Amino acid sequence: MGLGVLEDTHLEHVPGTALLTDVVSPGHHGVLDTSVLKHDKGKDSDVLLVPQPSNSPNDPLNWPLWKKDLMLFLICIDTAVVGAWGPMISPGYVLMTEQFHMSYNALNGGLGWGIFVIGISCFFTNSMAVIWGRRPIFLLGNLLLFISSTWGYFAHSYSSLLASRLIGCIGMSPFEVLVTTTIADIYFVHQRGVRLAAWGLCLSIGVGGGIMISGYIIQDLGWNWTYGICACFFGVWTLVLFLFSPETAYRRDALLNTDLGTDDRAAELIHGTEEKPITNSNVETVERADTDVTVTETRQTWVSELKIFHGRVCDDSFLKVLARPLMMLIFPQVLFSFIAYGMTTSWLIVVGSVLAQIFSAPPYNFTPSGVGLVSISTIVGSIIGAFASGPAADWVVKMMSRRNNGVYEPEFRLVLIVVTLVIGCMSFFGFGWSIQNRDPWIGPVIFYGMQYFAVGFINIAVYGYLTDCHRDKAPEAFAAINLRNIYSFGMNYFISSWIDSQGPKEVFCIIGGIHVFICLTAIPMYIYGKRCRSWTSRVEIFQKVMRA
Repeated sequence: MGLGVLEDTHLEHVPGTALLTDVVSPGHHGVLDTSVLKHDKGKDSDVLLVPQPSNSPNDPLNWPLWKKDLMLFLICIDTAVVGAWGPMISPGYVLMTEQFHMSYNALNGGLGWGIFVIGISCFFTNSMAVIWGRRPIFLLGNLLLFISSTWGYFAHSYSSLLASRLIGCIGMSPFEVLVTTTIADIYFVHQRGVRLAAWGLCLSIGVGGGIMISGYIIQDLGWNWTYGICACFFGVWTLVLFLFSPETAYRRDALLNTDLGTDDRAAELIHGTEEKPITNSNVETVERADTDVTVTETRQTWVSELKIFHGRVCDDSFLKVLARPLMMLIFPQVLFSFIAYGMTTSWLIVVGSVLAQIFSAPPYNFTPSGVGLVSISTIVGSIIGAFASGPAADWVVKMMSRRNNGVYEPEFRLVLIVVTLVIGCMSFFGFGWSIQNRDPWIGPVIFYGMQYFAVGFINIAVYGYLTDCHRDKAPEAFAAINLRNIYSFGMNYFISSWIDSQGPKEVFCIIGGIHVFICLTAIPMYIYGKRCRSWTSRVEIFQKVMRA
């Protein structure tokens, strides 16, 4: 038993488990001479690189760190504005109900169709990215958001606004599934926590900061101008990504993926080094090559990286890839991630959609700009949560691996959920209770910010766990768990009337209870997760899904 994770007795190597640190001395792990494998540098010189990079200069794992971080920074800025784009008009809902002669619940529920469209379109954008690469799909998403925002600026009826938002929500879908996939493409296991935290931070700041800024825009200029400003941004950022966001999908020899497969690939690399150095392992194959054919690659120039389409990166048919996310929901790891991530983060969308309903009414009587300022707490909570959860995620992975004889288990990432359990429980119960008791605005606002702090930890835990369990099928797995948008869409339809009929205390106490139950499901997943990974690697029905 590795630190509470039950061992498996059926496979030589369980996919996801990886040799991560040396435990005897640098370059040695027990009887294995790991000096032939590639390690990190500096204080992490005992950390093996997982996966092992090829010797090709075009392998994204071999890119300079500054290039990787610059690309991720630009995508994260884009993600922040995408996160703001969805809820940015919510501070003006009360004004818009008067303009469109609709009830608050009808307006909120109707515009909620965009959430449903995100959930469905994730399947299509994911499948396109798996087959044709990440770069063209990111550019397509930005282009659709530019068109939609321009349309939204000129929309003056509910039907026109709704149509423009549906187009924009298709453009949002790549940022729901492909950012985390890109992180898995270019970073090693022990580097992903901080980067996932940065992405989550930008997404949360976008949601909170967008609402805060848009409140003033709506009050002073009108809600159409929120779309006008976004149109300017997406127009510029489409060009920025074209210039500085190269393709990250890359085919390398499967033997280098020491975290995948049912064979001990790390041992195979070590024992095979005497006969054939691993520095030539840059064969462009999806499955392990039957022969040791090597391919010499020349470094791509910056101009050559500007090509939008670099050929197919996967030989599977589009329909097979399209159906795979739904089929992957039968995997225990994916189902757990869908429940833990999906239902927990959906509450943030739901709460954000009723802020105007809660704070525009007595005793608060906030203006649209005042409703927007409520989101300052989410920014503070997100920033503190990101700076705490990101380094903590990577530290926990390395610390627990060293204590586990140098062996890394993906379940180690789930330890962070204890923070979400405690802080999230306090935030949901406290939010409903304080509003019901008509406490001063500072009370519910602080509890609202705590929700974002807590959810940041579970996002990193779940995304990191799913990436490490199914890195080779990460886009499909992320598309599967983003079906939670359909759940958010359903909640949007009745949350407003539910609060009106039963009161915020009862509503958010129920939400808090569900939140606690979801977090507690991480305990059996942590204990039995490795056996689940082994099971899904041995049972034929799961293998048919992976080969589909």
